[in-house]
Amino acid sequence: MLVDNSDLVKYYLNESKYTLKVIGKDGKVAAGQEVSFNINGVFYHRVSDENGIVSLSIKLRPGDYIVTAEYEGCRVSNNVKVLPTLVTKDLVMKYMDGSSFTAQTLDGQGNPLANQKISFNVNGVFYHRTTDENGMASLNIRLNPGKYIITSIWNEYQIGNNITIA
Repeated sequence: MLVDNSDLVKYYLNESKYTLKVIGKDGKVAAGQEVSFNINGVFYHRVSDENGIVSLSIKLRPGDYIVTAEYEGCRVSNNVKVLPTLVTKDLVMKYMDGSSFTAQTLDGQGNPLANQKISFNVNGVFYHRTTDENGMASLNIRLNPGKYIITSIWNEYQIGNNITIA
């Protein structure tokens, strides 16, 4: 039997793990037992420790996932939500209105990170900015009217957004 499992909400690349406990047919904690996990279509196998605890590190990109654990015909599923540590949003602006595209960096607990170098790619041109004490970096937008894609890059993570200029 698989027990003590629950949904997991974590920030990208932090150390939080999906855990559960294995109970044998005798009702006691089952140490040294292999549990299969399926998350995002990939299977992993982990062995329970002396307390029957099995854990799976989650190194997936930000998004919503379902993890399914299976042991001797018993199957449990939970939701896993990976939150971004690089936060951006699309920008809609008028030509030369002084708008900036912003990005915020967060640590593994969701706190702002200062002095982080973020790269922005717009139309194949790279711009580099450093975050302030609130984890914010901004890029002034001085482009002609049209639609653009901006890619923000930080800490092994890239995210694309749209910039629309009227």
